[in-house]
Amino acid sequence: MMTERNTGRATNGHVKGLTTHETPTLKMISTRRLQLWTLALILLVSTAGMLSLVLFWGDSEVSFSVTPGIVYLGVVVLVVLFGAYAISKELDLRTLTEELMDERVLAAGLTNSLREADVLMKSGGESNLHLSVEQVLDTILSCSMDLLDGRSGSIMLLHSDNELRTVCSTGDTAARGARVGLNDGIAGKVAATREPVLVLGIFDWAHYDPDLQRSASAICVPLVAKDELIGVLNVNAKPERKYTENDLRALSLFGERAGVAVEVARINKARRKVSNQGKYHVMHDPLTGLPNRTLLLDRVANAIARRRPPGHAAVLMFLDLDDFKRVNDSLGHTAGDQVLIALADRLVKSVRSGDSVAHFGGDEFAVLLEAKDSEEATAAAERILEDLEKPFPIEGREVTFTASVGIALAQSNEIRPDELMRNAFTALHTAKERGRSEIAVFEESMHSSALSRLDLEQELRHAVENRGLDVYFQPLLKLSDLSVYGFEALVRWIHPKKGVISAIDFIPMAEEAGLLPVIDRMVLRRTCTTVRELNRTVFANKPAAAHVNLSPTSIRQPDFVSNLTTDLTETKLDPKHLVLEITESVMMHDIDQAASKLRAIKSLGVRLALDDFGTGYSSLSYLRSFPVDVVKIDKFFVDEIETDEGSSALVQAILRLGRGLTFEVVAEGIETQEQMRSLIDLGCLYGQGYYLAHPLSSPELAEFLEHSGHAS
Repeated sequence: MMTERNTGRATNGHVKGLTTHETPTLKMISTRRLQLWTLALILLVSTAGMLSLVLFWGDSEVSFSVTPGIVYLGVVVLVVLFGAYAISKELDLRTLTEELMDERVLAAGLTNSLREADVLMKSGGESNLHLSVEQVLDTILSCSMDLLDGRSGSIMLLHSDNELRTVCSTGDTAARGARVGLNDGIAGKVAATREPVLVLGIFDWAHYDPDLQRSASAICVPLVAKDELIGVLNVNAKPERKYTENDLRALSLFGERAGVAVEVARINKARRKVSNQGKYHVMHDPLTGLPNRTLLLDRVANAIARRRPPGHAAVLMFLDLDDFKRVNDSLGHTAGDQVLIALADRLVKSVRSGDSVAHFGGDEFAVLLEAKDSEEATAAAERILEDLEKPFPIEGREVTFTASVGIALAQSNEIRPDELMRNAFTALHTAKERGRSEIAVFEESMHSSALSRLDLEQELRHAVENRGLDVYFQPLLKLSDLSVYGFEALVRWIHPKKGVISAIDFIPMAEEAGLLPVIDRMVLRRTCTTVRELNRTVFANKPAAAHVNLSPTSIRQPDFVSNLTTDLTETKLDPKHLVLEITESVMMHDIDQAASKLRAIKSLGVRLALDDFGTGYSSLSYLRSFPVDVVKIDKFFVDEIETDEGSSALVQAILRLGRGLTFEVVAEGIETQEQMRSLIDLGCLYGQGYYLAHPLSSPELAEFLEHSGHAS
């Protein structure tokens, strides 16, 4: 039980501080001894003079009232008395010297007891040996108790500006858990005045057991470091022991050194805490608190080296959410972070206690476990995926995910940790290429595929840098008379061996490689140049519109608007003839920032088209908020327009909405005459698709325009 604010009452006792008596030194003792024997020499000389006077007196004829015998007797008595006094003072000085030496020996013993702790604390950084604050306090108290032959003792540290609390105690009369205010009781007064005190007499304390024999003396000294109060040290004597001023002075000197030791220990503790926090942050993901790649690599190395039952393998799984990007794009990064935190928690609960879960960043996680074979590892992955497919409650709605998993096994300790991680990552890419919620176990053939993919990415970089990409144009037509009124620019990779590669086959790779902004700007500039030339010649009477697809990554570039201004100026295309096609994800990524960016684009005179309309989450609610000029109905709804009443109704609703909000509606992916007729019947004016015209290279486009009656 904690004792609150204990105060004491002396019974036949009193308190003495160092200021109540003079503190002796060896120099002072030597001075007193010199004074004593100087006086003795003076007395000896005086005695010799008096004896000479007596001898002269005996030979003299002059008569005195005092006989020589009386004088002799007086001299002898004086010498004897002074001799006794001198011997007494010499004995006192010798006793004082012995006490002073004992005091110094005691102080040295106390101080030397801290030397080991002091050395450890100072060299802790090099030797990696650290004494805790508690260990230092225990050392201080045990040294004091041993050398002062104490019965009990305690150390109270300053807890706040006006309170001391017991943090270390020993013995049957120690004030365990006591809290004392400054100027309350002996300890409080010592803390307030910083003056060591010697307590003589019996004190009644609230924490004392009345059946215990009380100590007759105690010492309380302040613990100070750099003129700052740290706390106080209390030592109670055994009943048969009585402390002296010498003990007080010795413990006072020790208290100064002890205060510094406590403060150093505190500083070291604070530094270790900061260091440990730094190490934790270095080895853990700040968002989820899970181990990061660095710590996982270390654990993978340990798992490979660890002895396992015969036939067992260390298993590393890489897990990646399918289409996690849609959460960030539609709900924002805060919601995405909430998903990742919830996913991390669910993963930890899905694995066994001995398994490790790590987070690499983004939506990539890893699980390290042990299994007999690939079948057991696959079964574990299936259980994890089953748990992950349960809905995640995010911002008042439920979001469901699937995930892809890549598995790599280490059957022996010959494989390197980084090699096992590479294999798991390669298997993950294979799983993602197969589709959603797929599991792939690494095979050597996957490595060659990964190398081929790496080579292909390098070839793509070379194509981007050396004009290996071309722009094809798909005409946009008026459905009523099939006249061309615009073009959508589509990028193609002209591969020297594989021929023309469609955007759908290399754009995901370009996005991973960070090439999309460069590709988008190249397509934009070439399109502006081509359409300007067409508007100068073929479409001089009625200029055509140039539709250019832009990725969210490109639009989010800080310099996008300034680059767009430069491109329009240099290509000399009238801004009103340029239509930038964006997806809903651009607007839902960060509503305020997206609105500001789109308004800046509109201020240039450029028009905006919302591509793949109807496939997102909140399209209708955003149409009024953003400056959209064109809405393109996704091919999915056009495909079903003849067979699905829902698709037909949705297309009709979009057309009505377009007429009400005065934006242009274009149907994408028209592939049959029946689809076109259905769209015309619903009131759709514009469309594009393979039934109307395929994407065309520049020479093919010229030929198409000539045959369609648009040639100049």
